Amino acid sequence: MPPSTSRRTACLAVAVLCALLASGCGGQSATSTAVSTPNTTTPAGATTTAATRMSGPMTGEELVWLEAIGKLHKEIDRVLVDAPTNLTSASMGPIATKLRGCSRELARLGTPTERLQPVYKLAKSGCAQYDKAAECFATAARIGVITGATEERRFNQALDCAFAAPSKGSELLANAEGKGFEIKEKAG
Repeated sequence: MPPSTSRRTACLAVAVLCALLASGCGGQSATSTAVSTPNTTTPAGATTTAATRMSGPMTGEELVWLEAIGKLHKEIDRVLVDAPTNLTSASMGPIATKLRGCSRELARLGTPTERLQPVYKLAKSGCAQYDKAAECFATAARIGVITGATEERRFNQALDCAFAAPSKGSELLANAEGKGFEIKEKAG
């Protein structure tokens, strides 16, 4: 087996393990079936609305948004779990596209209420790590066939980045879920 193939397999195994470990720490139900909807903005001049309220029970919209973060985490972690073990230039492109889906989905969910901003910031940072991984996969895919030491070094650096960033992203999304659970518990 060429060195780059065994390195790919080892990196994929580590990434899958990290994704599985991190996705089990979010505190969310594994049987979630809620459908998320984008947030609406607060009308100009409104001073006391559900969108700006920092205390009291969570609104239905807030609960749906939090549940969508847990669902997003599980779905984005599945990208590497479902990835082929023999990575090729052709297979890394679609992986990169799927990893970019984290930021797209978070944007689709919309900006949450003020009290859920800490969750949003963590989730946004997590998705940024998946975007970084996507760029690294795209870089490795562009290198393609390795013909020299310089290309091999660049390829290995890209793969290292491609598999390290999702672990950080998954950890940040797990932290976002944990923060959401904490906020929900405080709200009663």
